[in-house]
Order: sequence, then C-alpha cells, then structure tokens
Amino acid sequence: MRWFQIAAVLAATLFCAPIWAPVQADDLLPFPPQPANVPYPTAAWPEMDANSAARRDVEAVVARAFADGRPEALAKTKAVLVVSRRQIAAEHYADGISRDTRLQSWSMAKSFLHAALGLAIAQGKIDPRAPAPVGEWQSDGDARKAITIRQLAQMASGLAFKEDYGDPHSEAMQMLFGDGRGDVGRAAASTPAVHAPGTFWSYSSGSANILSRVLRDALGGKTAYHDFLTTQLFAPLGMTSAVAEFDASGTWIASSYVHATARDFAKLGLLYLRGGVWEGKQIVPRDWVDVGRTPTLASKGQYGALFWLNARNADTGKAAIAEDVPVDAFFARGFGGQLILIVPSRDIVVVMLNAAYSDDASAIVKLLADILKALPPSPGGG
Repeated sequence: MRWFQIAAVLAATLFCAPIWAPVQADDLLPFPPQPANVPYPTAAWPEMDANSAARRDVEAVVARAFADGRPEALAKTKAVLVVSRRQIAAEHYADGISRDTRLQSWSMAKSFLHAALGLAIAQGKIDPRAPAPVGEWQSDGDARKAITIRQLAQMASGLAFKEDYGDPHSEAMQMLFGDGRGDVGRAAASTPAVHAPGTFWSYSSGSANILSRVLRDALGGKTAYHDFLTTQLFAPLGMTSAVAEFDASGTWIASSYVHATARDFAKLGLLYLRGGVWEGKQIVPRDWVDVGRTPTLASKGQYGALFWLNARNADTGKAAIAEDVPVDAFFARGFGGQLILIVPSRDIVVVMLNAAYSDDASAIVKLLADILKALPPSPGGG
C-alpha cells in the first residue's frame, strides 16, 4: 500500500468521529427559541411595526444598497430582506422585482443541500460518517474510497477540483456548462485525489454535486428525489416558490440551482436560526445543524459543512470574514454577492440577492454590519 493510501485510511479513521461531537462544539452559541405565541411564517411572514424606530433605522441602511452612486459590489442588488426576532424588519427590491419574483440561488443552494442531507440522515438513508458510495471510486487501490459524506460536505475531500469560473477548462466550468453538464455528479466524481481526505480544505462545487448524486441514489432516482425536496423540505416551510433544477441524469444540481423568492430564502435562514426546528418539529437534526456551523479543520474558521462561517481563525485569532459581524454568524453564500446570513446571538436573518461580480466585497460586509447595528440587541443582550 502506497503512502497516500495509508494516509487516506488513517485520515478516514481520525475524521470519522461521530457527527454528534463536532470540533469546537462547546463554543457554539445556543439558538434563540421561537416563542409559543409567535407563528412560524409557513403561510405569511409577520412584520415589524412600520412606525417603529428600529424599522425606520434598518430600512434606511438597506436603502443604501439601491441608491445612486453605491459601490460596485452593490450595483446590481436585486433584493435585501431583514428578519429580526421573527419579523420582517426591512424589505427592498430593485425595479422590476417584487416579493413574488423567483431569484437564482447560485451556491446558496449548497446550504439547501445540507438540509436535504439532514432529512435523509434522520431517516437512516445516509450515514455522514461512512465513505461516500461513489461507483467511480471503488477500484482496488483507489484512495478516494475513504472519502466520507461529511468530508465532502466540509470541502475536505482532498479532490483536485478547480473552482475557477474564469478558466473555461476548469472542472467547475466543464461540470456546469461543458461536457459534464448532463451528469454533474459523475463529472465531479472523475476528479483525482491530491490530498488525504480530511487533511486539506478547498471549496468545491464538485463535492456538492457528488453528494447530490449520492442522495439521488439513496432516495431511489430523480422522481423520488424531486418529491423528497418538494414534500419534505420545501412544503413544510411553506416555500411555495422554490424550484430545484435537475440535470439530465436526474441529479439536483445542488452546487448552484434553487430558484425562490427572497421571503422563501429567508425561511431556510429561520429554520437554521431555530436549530432545524419548524413549527415545533425537528426538520433537520440539531446535531447536523451544528456540524454545518462548526469550523472545519484546515478552513481557518471560514467554513463548516455546506455553510460559510465568520468563526475565529485559530492561527490568528481574527474573525474569518469581519470583526464587526458576530463570530457566531454562519451563512449560505452564492456567486455575485448572494447570501442568507444567520446570526443566533442577534436572532437575525438577512437575505441579500445580488448580481455584481466584484472582487471587493467590503461594501457588502459593511452593509451587513450596519444592518446589525441598526437593530436593537436581542433580549439576551446579543
């Protein structure tokens, strides 16, 4: 057995600890509860008093994302929605867009995949600690056999997937728009390994689509997969606008494609802000939610499992994204400035749907920080 195969086996052993004991779990802040007298927004979102000072203040901040002369990173903002303490505190749309307009998720879809995997885990259809059952990896001597479901979700598979949308020959471009687009899971699974699983972090849309194909097969094919997403994830949350896009092989292209309104995107945020609970029912297992918001080894605080984080980099002590955003924040994030920000310490969800492909995201970070500053602290003092 070659050194790389030995390393892969050792890494699989070390990193297959139960998902119920994630790294730094003791550092995770508790989720705020949904008061018994406040309904979940399955049918309709409750709204903050339009005449309250808090609403006026936060709406003034949000309006900056649509004002003339705004920074390049905000130049094509389509929607911003702020939910504070279970109520819509601000909501603003670009011309031609409304609360009923379906908008593209891009990589925010990966966090929906996290929820779908959680449902399958709860039903015993998938074991996140087990090696991913990928047919292309089953040959004798193939080190990829050791890659687990959880490592794929953590972007710690060790695969040599190139997340580059400026290179037409990159794995990401070929998978989504080239020869691989008819079977995105197969295209991603063909990527060779360059690191032992669990030892190296590298963001990969390929990993998400491998997981989506695994989920497709565990559920029994495209029709069952589509019904599963519709009836077990979207419908319980009242996400009537949500549409997941599938490839020709019947795999949901979970790296990139969910179409929904801003209000429905916010429902995923609230589901996670409540620790996976909706209307008193545990929709996504709480421990799997915690895996999503726990820093992955080697990500330096910026990634959990199919969610981005603002956790502290253990090497520098600095927040991964920004010091003026709480370090318990975690978020779905998509290309072009799209995000669903979840802040347990503040009981806040922010949805931003954008299409400005600027390399400088500082204006987005400042907008989020100013939104948080404009809202009153949570009852617990956060």
